[in-house]
Amino acid sequence: MVSGSLPRGVPSDFYATLADLSEVPTIVDADGEPLRHAPKGRPTIVKPNKDELARAFPEGGAQALIARGAGSVVVSMGEDGLHAITPEGTFRARMPYRVEGNPTGAGDALVAGLALGLADGSPWPERLRRAAALGAAAVAAPVAGEFDRDVFDAIHPQIVIA
Repeated sequence: MVSGSLPRGVPSDFYATLADLSEVPTIVDADGEPLRHAPKGRPTIVKPNKDELARAFPEGGAQALIARGAGSVVVSMGEDGLHAITPEGTFRARMPYRVEGNPTGAGDALVAGLALGLADGSPWPERLRRAAALGAAAVAAPVAGEFDRDVFDAIHPQIVIA
């Protein structure tokens, strides 16, 4: 996985270059120019949030990322869940209720769920359900970088994939 802001002086297509050189599946979670360039590297998954996607691709959205080379796109939409365009189809993960707390780190937890799904070969619907549940459980944890296992266990089976 490659994510975050690039240090000053690093070319904005650096994540695309890393994805292109990688011999393992790659997830890119970026904003701005690095997000716009990411598909050139043919990453396995690109994971913007809805605001990042709207800024980088105001016309075309997730389909623009696919058309430019991303294998799959998973858009995090906060309390509205996830939208994914994948080789297995297009899916929405709908949250059963709003989880209150600290959203810092929720995107990273979500990406960890996607990475776990890549590693264990989970089908996309289960991959999305797990990723959404991990993101919600991270929001519920009082400390960024942790997750609330009870929230994960409670919300995971209730997430609807359509």
